[in-house]
Amino acid sequence: MESDPENRSSEYDPKSLNKYGFSTSNMMSSGSSYNLPLIREREQKWFEMLKNWDHSMTYEYDKVRRRCRKGIPHSLRAAAWRALCGGADLQKHNPGRFEELLKEESTWSATIEKDLHRTYKTHELFAEKGGMGQAELFKVLQAYSVYNPKVGYCQGMSSLAGILLMLMPAEQAFWCLVALMSKYLPGYYSEGLLAIQLDAKVMESLVKDINPEISVFLERQGMQSTFYCIDWYMCVYTRTLPWETVLRLWDIFLCEGVKVLIKAGVTILLLAFSDKHVRERCSNFGKTIKYLKYRLPQQLLQEDYFINELLSLQISDKKMKETHLSQLAKLKEICGQ
Repeated sequence: MESDPENRSSEYDPKSLNKYGFSTSNMMSSGSSYNLPLIREREQKWFEMLKNWDHSMTYEYDKVRRRCRKGIPHSLRAAAWRALCGGADLQKHNPGRFEELLKEESTWSATIEKDLHRTYKTHELFAEKGGMGQAELFKVLQAYSVYNPKVGYCQGMSSLAGILLMLMPAEQAFWCLVALMSKYLPGYYSEGLLAIQLDAKVMESLVKDINPEISVFLERQGMQSTFYCIDWYMCVYTRTLPWETVLRLWDIFLCEGVKVLIKAGVTILLLAFSDKHVRERCSNFGKTIKYLKYRLPQQLLQEDYFINELLSLQISDKKMKETHLSQLAKLKEICGQ
């Protein structure tokens, strides 16, 4: 299952780049089809919708959500993501702020510098040490560490900044990162990662409701969710799924919120272990974690298949909220609050 080029090979081959800029020899592809007439049709719809964005979000949100679920045309993904998360508005209302932040010193500079070469190192933008991509990544992360000193910097943030920089300039990426951290992922990078632990418990509870056999299987293996899903949530699946699937997931996530990340985790577990023969082969902790992290059949993660499975989950917003409140109460009890 591990599509992250950083964990497969450190080799960057500029002669074998895919349309997203990754070395294809080290990149897992979902094998999605390319329908040009359909893409052009969707581009036109999105172009019109973006021209009237406030109206669309206020009066036609169902249409926006439906189109995000179908997939945003890649040519308009940057504009759509900025509009969806609110990064465009933040930048509009804070002219010059990004440049001001870059002039200030950060206590996190050395740590950020050390992590630059670990981020998407088989992508053409970040492959060159000290190159433009790494320089822009440093700017975004350094500026954020100054903007929000309470959080500062955490390694998983580089994956978020990196995917944004693949689509847009540094200042736009910075404001989208600000929006992500404040509106979508509050507490994800705080000490103890309590928000991630909570969402992991919500995911576990939902899997238990949908397929108790999987829940029992994982419990017997001693497989706590934090053993495998911290990376899922911290990096918003950028190091977990094929890139086409990652982009589609982000389209939906930026429209519908963090519940999409929880549903993605539920989907992975259901796809991984619904087959009893797979559970029988995963006879111990080591085999189970290896299968879950590295050996899921590729067809299960293919863009259209995975997204359809996620969207077909029978988890209502009411159920998600009730489960969240229940797990939050348990977590507070454990923490003595």
